[in-house]
Parts: sequence; C-alpha cells; structure tokens
Amino acid sequence: MALSTYADLKAAIADWLERGDLAGRTADFIVLAESRLNRVLRLRMMETEEALTTAIGVRTVALPAAFREPIALWVQGPAGRTPLRFVDPAALSISSAPGQPQAWTLNAGALAFDRPSDRAYGLVLRMVGRLALSDAQPTNAVLADYPDLYLFGALVEAAPYLRDAELLSLFMARFEAALAEARAKEARGKALATLGVEPLLLAGSGT
Repeated sequence: MALSTYADLKAAIADWLERGDLAGRTADFIVLAESRLNRVLRLRMMETEEALTTAIGVRTVALPAAFREPIALWVQGPAGRTPLRFVDPAALSISSAPGQPQAWTLNAGALAFDRPSDRAYGLVLRMVGRLALSDAQPTNAVLADYPDLYLFGALVEAAPYLRDAELLSLFMARFEAALAEARAKEARGKALATLGVEPLLLAGSGT
C-alpha cells in the first residue's frame, strides 16, 4: 500500500491494527503522533520562510498558524534583507518612539519588537513549520520521505487505546528506529555541507 497521503496513512493504520472498528480513531492517532514529532523532530525539510508585514504604530505581528520554532528574522529593504537581533523577552528594551525595528522576541503567539513601526515594513521569518496533516493538507515532506515515522508514530499512540503493552513495545521500537535513521540522514546532509565549505576556506587562507 502506498503511504503518500493522509487517506493512505489512515487506511494503513487500520490495516496494521487489524481492527475494522477503529476507522473513526485513526485521525486522533495521527494528531497525537504529530504532536510528538513536533516536539522531537527537526529536519531542514520542515523549515520554511514566511512573508510578514508590520503595522504602523504597532509593536507586534501575529505568528503564522504553522509556526513551531524561529530560526531567523529579517526586515526587507531596497538593498535586500537586514537581520534583526533576537532578544530574550525579559531583556528586550522597549522604546515608545516609532521607527524601524532593531530587535525582536516572541510573546504570546506574536513577534514582539523593541519599538512600534513608523511605517509598514516587510519581514521574512525563517521558521520550523508544524506538521499538521488533514484532508485539506493531505501530504507534506516528512510523510513523503519518512512514511514509517508517521505510521509507527500513529501506531504507538493506538496501542495504549487498545491497552496492548506488547503492541506498544513493538511499535515503539520501530518508531524509535525510524526516528534515529531520519536524524542520521539529517546529520549526513549537514556533514556534506561542511565538506563543501572547507575547500573555500583553505583556498582563502593561501595554504
């Protein structure tokens, strides 16, 4: 059976459990699996960039619905992107004078800046997105590349519902193996990126 869409995944979960009466529960198992994956999994394929805009006289911008973790934030200008400095919420120094934001933090579901904007500024937020399969969003990069993470993650969540410790142990072992392999593949990709940079550094040093 293919595992490329949300519908495929729900059907596969029911098949693996061999329980025809759980069709209405498979969506719950997927939601619980994604909740776990959103806590423990961070892959480059989950990173995305979102365009945002500040409002005049306002010091905050609402976070995108799919936001999970921030990576970087830039303000877009005629000459290109200018990075904004992240500050811990308790250390952010706030000015009442409107101007271009210079620093930012996270506060109650929003980006918060060190001052209100004197005009509308274009922003680019690079972030780790949240996994959230649905009928409206039937696939994503993680399901495409790591369908076993989704399948065994959902089956792990199904086992306690079935009160089956043996299945829980079996599916947890498969899930943890899939998670370790995904992390190992990510680490290899980062190592290749490092190797690609090193010759340039050597060439610039004159050695």
